[in-house]
Amino acid sequence: MESLPNIDLLTGLLENYMYEVDGVAAVAICDREGLIIASKSREKDDKESDSVIGAISAFIDKYVDKIKNEYQTQSNFFNITSMEDKKLAYCSMGEHSILTTIANPITSNNELKVYSEHIAAKVELILDGYENVSIEIPEIIRVLSRRKEGKLPTGRYTAKLILTGDFKVGKTSLIRRFTENSFLDSYISTIGVEISKKSVVLDQNTQVNFVLWDIGGQISQMAPYRKRFYEGANAAFIVIDRTREENLNSIKKWYDDIKQSIPAKIPIVIVGNKSDLKDAILISENEIKATAKELGFHSIMTSAKTGENVNETFLYIAYRFIEKA
Repeated sequence: MESLPNIDLLTGLLENYMYEVDGVAAVAICDREGLIIASKSREKDDKESDSVIGAISAFIDKYVDKIKNEYQTQSNFFNITSMEDKKLAYCSMGEHSILTTIANPITSNNELKVYSEHIAAKVELILDGYENVSIEIPEIIRVLSRRKEGKLPTGRYTAKLILTGDFKVGKTSLIRRFTENSFLDSYISTIGVEISKKSVVLDQNTQVNFVLWDIGGQISQMAPYRKRFYEGANAAFIVIDRTREENLNSIKKWYDDIKQSIPAKIPIVIVGNKSDLKDAILISENEIKATAKELGFHSIMTSAKTGENVNETFLYIAYRFIEKA
């Protein structure tokens, strides 16, 4: 972290976390040495709030050495410690910080894990200096958090995921961010289709092996070939560039194109990409949500450049695929 963190952004993120999860009593962001950077408590009284934050501080002081020893080579981890009157969860999604949560003992572990990992990833972006990080909680995170706890089907599953959308919306960049955690500023148009692979481990006995079909956005030129590209798809993204107004109208065009080739109903997500370009955005999140609701899909706002919400989008599709499997 080269500059001071944006405390207002961090605090707003923590407030939204607490608003979304009723069982969360307090939450804090600390660095890898255990120093608290930002915190929030549900208690309104300052003294009670100080008491809860004091409990987090005591927990961090007690466990920071254990965390260092146990996860010293890992930047991503999640753990829950259950006590009689509370749950203590700690999570990291990068090298800078640990998100610590004090929750009601009846709060589901899955809910804590899904939200903790999402919030911790946003914290890392903010600490890296990104100012255009959205603190809103995507609907997909709510869906993932409500997933019934219990054993997932055991085995390794292969899912074909197609990424469609106009040219230059960032399909290739989304795949590169997901598979390699990298981003290139240069643009090379995908002609036809490019295929890549990435595995997602949902638990120790369940793995989804994605085969990712990056389909070129030249909708008229490639029409004769796309049916062959679409065949056998288990899920699809319709990706749009939020800085190009005409992209909103292309959603239904791509959906119709998919339906013509895939008669079965498959999970589809509308992905509003390039959300980091706040000053250039012409398509609002509400407009995308309205179109998604009309078509019966979920939607999410992403940035392939920063990585915001990218992993969550693919993780959602992995769970949807496993549900159908």
